[in-house]
Order: sequence, then C-alpha cells, then structure tokens
Amino acid sequence: MRLIELRLKNFRCYKDEVKIKIDDLTCIIGKNDIGKSTILEALDCFFNDNIDKGDLSTDCENTIIEITCLFDEIPKIIILDSSVETSPKEENILNQQGHLEIKKAFKVGKTISKATYLIAEHPTHEKLINILSLKNTPLKNLAEEVGANLEGIKKTKNPPLRKAIREAVESEKQLTELKVDGSLDSDNNLKTLWSKLKTFLPIFSLFKVDKTIDDKDKDVQDPMKHAIKESLAVPRIQQLLLEIEKEVKEKSTEVAEQTLEKLREIDESLAEKMKSDFNKVPTWDRIFDLTLLNENDIPLNKRGSGVKRLVLLAFFQAQAEKKKLENNSPGIIYAIEEPETSQHPNHQLILINSLKELSEQDNIQVLFTTHSSNLVKEIPINSLTYIYKNEHGINVDYGKNSETGIFNEETLNKIIKTLGVLPNPKDSVRSLLFVEGNHDINALKIYSRILNQNDDSIIKLEDNFEIGIIISGGSSLKFYIDNKYLNGLGKPEVHIYDNDILEYRAYVTRINDEGNPSKKAFNTTKTELENFLTKEAIEEAYAQNGTIMTVPEITDEMDVPKTVAKALYETSEEKVWDDLEASMQKRKESRVKKLLNTQAVEKMNIDRINQRNGFEEIKLWLDTLRDIE
Repeated sequence: MRLIELRLKNFRCYKDEVKIKIDDLTCIIGKNDIGKSTILEALDCFFNDNIDKGDLSTDCENTIIEITCLFDEIPKIIILDSSVETSPKEENILNQQGHLEIKKAFKVGKTISKATYLIAEHPTHEKLINILSLKNTPLKNLAEEVGANLEGIKKTKNPPLRKAIREAVESEKQLTELKVDGSLDSDNNLKTLWSKLKTFLPIFSLFKVDKTIDDKDKDVQDPMKHAIKESLAVPRIQQLLLEIEKEVKEKSTEVAEQTLEKLREIDESLAEKMKSDFNKVPTWDRIFDLTLLNENDIPLNKRGSGVKRLVLLAFFQAQAEKKKLENNSPGIIYAIEEPETSQHPNHQLILINSLKELSEQDNIQVLFTTHSSNLVKEIPINSLTYIYKNEHGINVDYGKNSETGIFNEETLNKIIKTLGVLPNPKDSVRSLLFVEGNHDINALKIYSRILNQNDDSIIKLEDNFEIGIIISGGSSLKFYIDNKYLNGLGKPEVHIYDNDILEYRAYVTRINDEGNPSKKAFNTTKTELENFLTKEAIEEAYAQNGTIMTVPEITDEMDVPKTVAKALYETSEEKVWDDLEASMQKRKESRVKKLLNTQAVEKMNIDRINQRNGFEEIKLWLDTLRDIE
C-alpha cells in the first residue's frame, strides 16, 4: 500500500485540520519552526505510536489528537478474519474514493488512550452497520434472521456469510467511522480484522537530525535497526516467525493446562477462575541487535555526526540497489530530517540522488525536510511541498497541481525566495538545447558520445559547457529556474521533442514557422527516443541487473516503455499486466524509462543505431546544435 495523504488535527502547531499530500518522493520546505519536522513525527506517531502529552496543541478545543492516513494501491484480494479470500471493496472498508482511510485518535489526560478507526463508505442499515464486528456464531444467527441464501456456502467462514447477508439486506451507504481498535470488547471481531489489516501497512522509518546519541539511546539514527525491522517484514521470514510463535504457544499452553489440571486437584473452585492465554504479541525486532564497529571496535553511535550521516548515506544507496533486485518487498516509508546536515556539498548531491533512486523503486516512499537550495534544485517539481503561515493558520502548497499538471508558479517563486535559490548561467554558454525531460538529456548525452567516437566532428554533449540544456517540461526546480532566466539571454536555440504529444508537434511547427535562423526545432521521426533502441540493448541492460527477459523487436510506433514494463512484470508467471491498476502501470513505465535512457542506451553502438535507422537523424540534431548561430 502507498501513503497518499496525511491529515493532522490538534497535533502540536496543527490545531485545525490540515491535509498534506504525499508522493513517492516528498520534499518539505518552509521556514524554521513552521511545522516541517512535525509532519514526519506525526507519521511516526501513526505508524509506531511514538506519542506523548506534549504533542497536544496548546490551544486546542478538546484533548484529542487526530492523525489520519490515506492509502491507495490496496490489495484487491485480502484475508481478514478467516482463511477465505475477500476484497476490501466487498467488505466496505474503503472510503468513497476507493482509498483505505485510517484515523488514529489519541486522548490526552493523565495517561494517553488510543483508538483506531476506518473511515469507510459502509451500509447504514441497522442489520449491517455492525456486521464486521460479528464473529461466526452471531453471523450465522443474523443470516438466519434476515433470510440469507446460504446454499452452497461454508457456514464456518465469515466472508461468504457476510456477503450472503448483504445480498439479503438492501442498504444505502455513507461515510462511517468504524472503530477497529481501542476499548473494544475482546469478542469484537473488528480487533481481528484490524490485526490482519495493519500487516499490509508500510514500515515507517524516521531518521532525525538533532537528537543527542549516547550508548543508552535507542534512536533510529542507526540504520541497522531498520535493516532488522525490514528483514522481519519479508513474507517468508514472517511465515517462519508465525510457525515459531505457534509452536511455542502450543508447547507452553500444554504446560499451562497441565498446571491448571493439578490446581483443580488442589482446589477446583480456584481453577475455574483461571485460564491460560497469551496477552502480548512477540516483539521480534527487540530480540535481534545489529551494529557497525570500526577497526578499533568503536560502535557507530559513538562516532561523530558526520560519520553517522555518511553511514546513513551508504545505507540509502545500498537499499536503492537492493530494492532494484527484490520482488514483493514490504512497503517502506523513509522519513529523513534535513539529510544535508553535517555533509559536504558533494555528499549532499550523492545523497539526494540516492533518495530519488530509492523513491523510484516499487513499495518505497521517501519524505524529507530541508533548508538546502542545492538539494531542492535537484528535486522534481511535483515532489515539492511548501509549508507557510498566514492569518488563517498553517497552509500547504505544492509545486505542481496534481489534477491539472500545471506548475504553481506562485508557490515555486515562494520556495525560490525562501531558500535564496539563484540561477548560474555561465558566460561560456553559446547555445541552448531544449528537450522534454531528464530522460532525454541522459539519452542524448550517451548517443552523442557514441557518434563522436565514430566521427569526432560530431559534438559531445557530455561535459560540454558551451551547450546549456533546458528541460521544457520543467521536471525539477533547477530547470524551472534556468528556463525562467535563460530564456531571455538571446542565445541560439535547438529544440528536440518526442513525436507522441500533439502539443510538442505544434510547438515545433510554430518555432520553425518563425523563420528565425537562430531557432530550430525537431520532432523525432519515431514515437519517442526510446524507439531508437534495439531489443538486444534493452535485454542486455536488464540482464546486467540480474533480470532475464525477452522483449519484441522495437518498431518506430511502439510504446516502448509500456511494452518493456509489461514484459518485465510478466517475467513472473503468476503476474498479469492487465490486472494492475492504470496508476500502477504508469509508475512502472516511468521507472522503466529511466533504465532505458541510461543503461539500455549504454548498450547501443553505431551498428545498432544504424539498425534502427537512427544515425542520420541524431547526427542532424547534433550538427544543427554545433553550427547554429
């Protein structure tokens, strides 16, 4: 499951409810003490129950903190309170948008009590309102009461009983709070539902910046603790632990029952008042301990802050590589507070690239706060979240409108002003190359190198300071800034855009119709730059990463990212591409595009470029860029 929204109410500075959208990569920007770190720590409270009395807003109207998380990419089939498969939609546990919405309420008094709710579009009929809370016997009674058709239904299983009852009782639906945890009767089936449902939630790991670390500290600065936590969430290991837990319970229960039997022989009335039970789930992550030592056996938590943050950098890089090779890895959310702290600018750039790569893996999300303009310039605009205050309280704006796809220029200018981000157009820039996105830059740089190795009169784009490259799609703040400032420099321009978007075809026509000799625009003759690849280059790139797959021969009109993403996904026989939601397909295609325009292009050579009839076209682009004045 993927976190898509956080809602806070009465949590520290967030007195009134505030909604924060969450992306695969979310960069939170704002002035000091505005509530950036509070967002990360609120998520820590939600996922890990790390909350205390000081988290309650000082001027709130009641004493209840509310933290709500919304998730998409919900499993279509789940097992809840029996071994029978069911679906979240059929069980009416999703909200009106088809998302899983979970609210945790913390009542602060002498102690803190907690309750968990599902906010779901649920039947309102009096016979159905509590149907999820009923165990097997009450369900069978209700089925008989409403005259449900139980023919062919296994009555010992709850999901088919609930389905039959719902079919027998017509009911409207409305958004309802279903309490699933906290001060519920032990016989309430919602406890069982919640215990199963929460296993689908992602792991949340918070890396804080300002906590003092000593040898008694159990803070999550040490990423090795997360290595244990993530390992314990792997399905195969979970199954082994369940088997251990079951056997331990059976053996210990046997001893307990023998003890009770002897007690009955001594005092039968006393034995009747006692029974064996397990009142606590094992906390496996506390059993294992892993740390890193240097050559003098000094542990990580005794090292300097810079070293610890470098270990954190290495941890994220290792995780990015690991997740590339894993299937069905548990969902993980990494939250990092000011990752640039104590790091050299070069390390900051390495770190942000690692975080971006990590967020591009399946089942991984990355959130971080920052004050670093160097980091923010490298972030995709759709990942920017800006927190600020006005007379109405705390507000949240975004770099891009998620519904229209249009940049929020006012927000971007606020971010630029807040961080003091400035462009750096060098005097050495002779001409400007406009392309559609980051992937186009990667591919064109590599293609130019391959052609230059064959003919040194063809320019190379790598390390070429005479060519200023501008991404017209403006996918990161840096390119938005450069485009805004460089566009008025009066430099010669060459535009190269894919052929699959009507807007860019019209744009190319308009530029060329100007008749300006200092401006020249091209659309690719093939659908996209990915169509210049050969199947062999693609297959070799994936084989290099340990994935053996077969793709069809590449044609000029083919949707290459989609074709490759489908082939990659269906390397597992049980997986069917068409069963994926459209949003998940797009995410997988996006990840494929990156590999195609880097590793796959690296597998190209002159012969393969000629095989795809691409040599003359790419040479024309580069020669135009070289000669334009």
